[in-house]
Amino acid sequence: MFTVGLDLATTTGVAIGDSRINHPSQIELLSMRFRKPHEPFEMAGFNLERWLEQAFIRPLPQYPRPDLIVAEAMLPVAGQKSDDAAKVALSLNQGLFNFARRFSVRVERVARSTACKHFIGKGRADKGEDIKLLVAKQAHLLGYTEVILPKAKRDQSDAIACWDWAVATYARRRPAGVALLGGVA
Repeated sequence: MFTVGLDLATTTGVAIGDSRINHPSQIELLSMRFRKPHEPFEMAGFNLERWLEQAFIRPLPQYPRPDLIVAEAMLPVAGQKSDDAAKVALSLNQGLFNFARRFSVRVERVARSTACKHFIGKGRADKGEDIKLLVAKQAHLLGYTEVILPKAKRDQSDAIACWDWAVATYARRRPAGVALLGGVA
């Protein structure tokens, strides 16, 4: 099952790969900004939609057509850091669903707490903990990344958590070759 995990935000994290991988390092990770600060908010969704189309559909796609796209569920508008972040998030979600409807690609949403519970064993950080750092450390321990991702790229580790949850939930298999503490899971 070819799956795409997305952490839709001002800087979007993307994890792309097949559930039949031989090693977690075969998952391709990207971070992208789909809107420049001076552009209208609608450009984020438009650019995401165009990127998905070019990457997976035509004219010469980089990747196979995804069987499933799993995106982290959007925070409520009132829970966003700023008005700008809320508008960008709405635009990105609209762009994703426009792409999915147009090309008949299945899209599922996962709450961040659900993906984190699956990936690190708890859905919320304890007082004083950084949940993104915990997810980045787990991605490194499992072999998805060679190093613990720096703060600027931690959206990629959230995308990995979404991808891993999707494979476990919908492909009903554990990603092959995932190593924890030197052993293979």
